Amino acid sequence: MLTGLFAVVESHASLLGDVTDWSSLAGTFGYAFKGGYRWSNWGVFLQLEHNLWLSTEMDKEVVDGALNIGIGGEFVYADGFVRSSLALGPSILAFDTILDKAGTTGIFLDIRPVGLRWVVHEYLVIGFDPIGFAVVAPVLGGIPLVNIQYRTTVFLEGAF
Repeated sequence: MLTGLFAVVESHASLLGDVTDWSSLAGTFGYAFKGGYRWSNWGVFLQLEHNLWLSTEMDKEVVDGALNIGIGGEFVYADGFVRSSLALGPSILAFDTILDKAGTTGIFLDIRPVGLRWVVHEYLVIGFDPIGFAVVAPVLGGIPLVNIQYRTTVFLEGAF
């Protein structure tokens, strides 16, 4: 396992959440960029994520959802094949709703208990996180806007 800087580009999707009986939110998907530093099995990173939401009201459309920023830590084990991570930071509403303006800021939490990593080259890793748990809550005041997501993520990691 390499020690040093790393960068990640990833894509995630969530078809399951705590809003199964709500008509205003359905699945979510998005993309993220991470940059960090790893010391043997431990690493720290900064995560910048765009979380898009599928609206199920009258028109089925994609809305901007939230921009999430997370500072996180990770632990890589099983000879670099398995990774667990946690990130926490602000979640920023990326569009105007009836009740809230874009830019309203709440909290973001991303927990990935077990992810799989395959080294395809000395400096390149392909990864798959089959199940992750995210709380995207860009609005905490008034009527809170909290979206619980059970995500599947694929990623490409490069080491420097």
